[in-house]
Amino acid sequence: MPSSSSASSTFQIEYQICNCGKPSPMRKSKTKENPGRRFLGCGNYEKGKKNCDYFYWIDPDPKDKEMDDKIEVLQSEKRALHLKCQEMENVVQELVKENKKLKKKFFLHGKKKFINL
Repeated sequence: MPSSSSASSTFQIEYQICNCGKPSPMRKSKTKENPGRRFLGCGNYEKGKKNCDYFYWIDPDPKDKEMDDKIEVLQSEKRALHLKCQEMENVVQELVKENKKLKKKFFLHGKKKFINL
């Protein structure tokens, strides 16, 4: 975990001394998966020397934001489905009441035998 800090022109960047004993400079990822994403890495990494593999992302994973957005959409859909289920339960309850009324009406019209509709 980064433990010290140094000032930048517009924001504060945290840094740490890597396991090689060198300051871990901030870099920007050039990969397709994380373009421009800032990270701290071992001071020996790009010098071709043996490095300690120290690595720490500064910027959050953009995929996490996408996942958060997807989760929010799914939660919204879940709430909508829950409301729809409540509405359908109300309709079922009304139909059960109507069914009871029809059974009672049918029974009161002279039929001695009770039947389910």
